[in-house]
Order: sequence, then C-alpha cells, then structure tokens
Amino acid sequence: MAQVFSAPGKALVAGGYLVLDPAYNAYVTALSSRMHAVIEDSTVSDISRVSISSPQFGGKWEYLIEGCHVRESQNQNNPFLASAIRCAVAYAAPSAPFSATITLFSDPGYHTQENTTRHTSDGCKKTFLYHTAPVEHVPKTGMGSSAGLVTVVTAALLARLTGRPLAELREVVHNVAQVAHCAAQGKVGSGFDVAAAVFGSIVYRRFPPSTIAPLLEADDSVFPNLIRQCADATWNFDHIACALPAGIRLIMGDVNGGSETPRLVAKVLSWRSSDAASAGVYSSLDAANNSFVAALEHLHSQYRDGEKAYWENFERNVQPVAAALGRIRAGLQQLTASSGAEVEPPEQTVLLDQCTELPGCLGGVVPGAGGYDAVCLLVEEQKLQEFSEAAKSLPVTWLDLAEEAEGLIEGNPADYAGLPR
Repeated sequence: MAQVFSAPGKALVAGGYLVLDPAYNAYVTALSSRMHAVIEDSTVSDISRVSISSPQFGGKWEYLIEGCHVRESQNQNNPFLASAIRCAVAYAAPSAPFSATITLFSDPGYHTQENTTRHTSDGCKKTFLYHTAPVEHVPKTGMGSSAGLVTVVTAALLARLTGRPLAELREVVHNVAQVAHCAAQGKVGSGFDVAAAVFGSIVYRRFPPSTIAPLLEADDSVFPNLIRQCADATWNFDHIACALPAGIRLIMGDVNGGSETPRLVAKVLSWRSSDAASAGVYSSLDAANNSFVAALEHLHSQYRDGEKAYWENFERNVQPVAAALGRIRAGLQQLTASSGAEVEPPEQTVLLDQCTELPGCLGGVVPGAGGYDAVCLLVEEQKLQEFSEAAKSLPVTWLDLAEEAEGLIEGNPADYAGLPR
C-alpha cells in the first residue's frame, strides 16, 4: 500500500544570519506550498534499491544500497536524495533487502512558474506545474526546496522501513533529516529550514553544530551506530509553535531571480569574523527581530482579551509590527553595506519600498539569506483585495500560498491518482 508525506516550504521572516548563532532566536513561517513524496513497495531483488522519479522536471534516479553505502546506477546522482537515503537506511538498519519507488511532487511556489503545463489529479485534490526544463535549470524562489525534499524522502523511508506511525517518528525524522541535509551540503547549517519542514511555523533557536559535525566525517563502518545515537538523543534546540495574528496575511512574490545562499553566508561570516563593528550590527538586528516577535505576541494577547476591541483598534495596534519590520530592513541594509554581501540588493530595496507604499502593506523583507529570491510581505487581510489591485503594476509574480501552521503530515495517496508520472 502506498503512503504519502508532505512538508511545507518556509520563509525566515526575522533572524536572517543571526539564526546561524545559537545565541539568537529566529521567526520562521511555514508556507502552504509543499513538497510531496509518494512511496510504494516494488519488486525485491538481492540488493536494496530506491527508485525515485520527479515527473514535473523529468528526473529519474535509481539508488542501489549495500549496508549504508548508496550509489546511483545511472550517473544521475542528486546529493540530497543520496544523503537522505543513506541516513534513513542507516538509522532503520533493515535486516533484509528491500525495494521502494518514490514519486516526488512540488507545489508551484518553490519554482518560477514560466514555461509550465498544469496537471490536476483525478479527484481534483492536487494540482502541479510540469516544467519544460530539468530542475537544475529552473530558478527557485528560496522557499527551502532542498530541505523539504530531504524531509519527505527521509519520512517516507523511515515510515516504510520501521513500520512506525509519524506521531512516533517526528523527532527522529527531524534529526535524521538534519544530518542528511547537512551531509549533502558538506557543512552544518542553521537547520531552520528542515525544522520548519517538520514542525511548521516556529520561533527557532538552532542546535549546537557539534550535535551533527562528527557524523559528516564518519565512514560507513561506524555511521549506522552514530546516526542512531544522534537521532534518538534529545537535541538542545528550540522550536516553539507560532502563527501570525488574526488579520495579517503573509504574501510572497517571485522576482524570477534566485541567489547563491552559501556564497552570501560565507561573505557575511567572513566580515563578522574580521570586523569588530559587526557586533553592533548583529545587536541592532537582534533588537529589531525581538521587537517584531514581541509585537506579534502583543497582538495575540489583545485578540485573546477580546475580539471586538481587537478589530476596533486593529489599524492602530498593527503599527508596532510595521515599525519592527522597518527596523529589521534597516538592520539588513546596514548588514549589506558593511559586509558587501547583497543581503538586500538595490533592486530589492526599490521593490520593497514600492510594496510598502501599497494599501494595507505593513512592510516586508527579502527573507532568509536575502539576495534575489522572493520578497516576503505582511499585509492587512481586510485590505488584501485593494493591495492586490495596486500590486499588479509591479514586476513581481505573486505566489498562491499562505502561512501554514502544520509541518510534516501524512496524506492520502488517492489524492495523487491520475497525475502524469
């Protein structure tokens, strides 16, 4: 019987760059565009294998597995797929050969939507865009496609190989997926993207890099024991569920660009280690981020105290959110000027300034590491139609998505029937 798992994309609204340091919190919003993995058993031979297809991009991979050694049989290796398979199989340690087929789907928000054909499932439950180019040639919007990919493949394999329900596996999936994602990248990242994929919208404080670092150097003889110890341990990190207050909508706009996050991060970290003034920039950004989270929490508190008064005073009460977003942007612009990294490039500054002038817009940022990925805005819901009309003149493709409370979930395989594979 088939199983299907999906995980949301993400937008790091507050905490860019600071999220790399365990001293700071970050505000991560999960997004309704999801990555999906449908897993089915296939004919077993004398060697374990995982066959993966991505019909939206014409991708096919076949991974052969011996112990926890994984190789792609057709010279089409994808490091994120290979790492997810290696880590999941090493953790589960199946006692006999197995064979599985995984079909991947991604919702439209992850990639630029030009040159696509729309396909809908038989029951009209799922709609996906099929691209004319392979995935490596399609610009991304910066919503965490690799983290989502690793998370759903890890979840699908762990559920299949252990027979345990997702409710029992969630923490293990998170920990194994973090190891897999870091191993694929060749370094220990902040982990906020995998955490949002598993847990949904969260206030996040990262785990110490030493939690994962030893596994990145481990050979196949010791890796299974190490990853089981690591994945079954209680990690030192925070993932506190959060949500935007009533009446505020998150809007994402694709600018058909894309950024090299590792290059931007390396440039900022190099500047931080060599310039003593960087401490002041980080302190200012942290204060701005904290004021943003405090403003959101205050709105939640006001809503709990009484909905009638909340809506009567809404226009006035959301101003601290707008002011905090302005302070965050000022901090990111200072970071751009000081480090030389294009965290908020001039073109994005112009665009965000224009967006902020539109009806109902409280402000926005280039989320995450910045650069030329999608822009992220917060808009008053009651003025959303007015905002949408005014925003049509801007050089942005507004993505059909919203904030997503839930992280990793198991779905119904029947919802995917009839899609081209």
